[in-house]
Amino acid sequence: MTISHFAQDAAQIALEKFNRGEIDRRSFLFALSGLGLAAAFKPGAALADASEIVVCNWGGAAVDAFAKAYGDPFTKKSGMKVVIDGAGPAVGTIRAMVESGKVIWDATDGGMIDSLTLGKGHLVEKIDYTIVDKSQVPENFAGEFGVSNYVYSNVLAYDAEATKGVAPTGWADFFDTAKFPGKRTMCKWIQGQLEFVLMADGVAPADLYPLDVDRAFKKLKPMLADIIFWEGGAQTQQLFREGEVVMGNIWHTRANLLNKETPDKFKWIWEQNILSASAWSVPKGNPAGKKVFEFINSTLDPAGQLVLLQLMGNGPSNPKTLALMTPADALVNPTTKENAASQIMLNPAYYAEHETELQNKYLDFISS
Repeated sequence: MTISHFAQDAAQIALEKFNRGEIDRRSFLFALSGLGLAAAFKPGAALADASEIVVCNWGGAAVDAFAKAYGDPFTKKSGMKVVIDGAGPAVGTIRAMVESGKVIWDATDGGMIDSLTLGKGHLVEKIDYTIVDKSQVPENFAGEFGVSNYVYSNVLAYDAEATKGVAPTGWADFFDTAKFPGKRTMCKWIQGQLEFVLMADGVAPADLYPLDVDRAFKKLKPMLADIIFWEGGAQTQQLFREGEVVMGNIWHTRANLLNKETPDKFKWIWEQNILSASAWSVPKGNPAGKKVFEFINSTLDPAGQLVLLQLMGNGPSNPKTLALMTPADALVNPTTKENAASQIMLNPAYYAEHETELQNKYLDFISS
């Protein structure tokens, strides 16, 4: 899995808000436009030049959300236009742009893992920390080739009616079908999956990496017949709504939506939540040059990150945003102190080195 799966899902969440009339017409029109661009890179789709900043994210309503959270504040401050292109900054697309010398994006919304992969391939610039204030984010969110702009979490969600009001206390309960009868769901994309299986088998968080894949598969194998594997966030909501599963490893944004639908029925716990960081990267040869780092620096501002949390559910990477949150914001934010008490951070360096091999092995295993 790459960060794109979460980013696309976050966009889908916001799009659903448009459809329910919770976001204005302008936002809705942005969403339609973004969805039309989301499938593939189209040369010339964004007319980048040195007088504007072109940002690529994963389309849908994230186009408008990024404009409100990051684009408008930067334009107001600098006078420089920000264009949000929802084409989707896949690693292969960035590679094609850079190698052909036809770069149209200045900043891309990938993940810390993608930034390492792109940096290793000499496809992105080093983050200029003489312009970007790295003190605005935790040290591990300020990488050589990417700096984090938001975070998200894999959490344990459950159907409280099916569990008769008894809440699970951690991933070990995911495997306890005697205490909690019923099917489970987990993701078919590898990131954040084997970590929780190993913790359920007694591995301490500090000892998770390198992942003991054989041990995880041994723990998981007896459960395979009781697990439905999901590919996208909307599917997780559907599985819970239709009563197909009683428990699952899903994104915190989807768990929150389920809870809003039926607060007494669908809940989640923050114990042992698995945190991932998204990140800005800068393709080599970006049209705006060094100006992009001024934009990136502005997106670390707590006020803009709060807007993104409220529009999309994405957690802020700047801890100072916590001070701006309402109690309702803090309740659904993965980095709130109480929520993060037993949190595990996904290891980007490990996945940048091993993800392709792990993903293939995982798919073979779950289809066996």
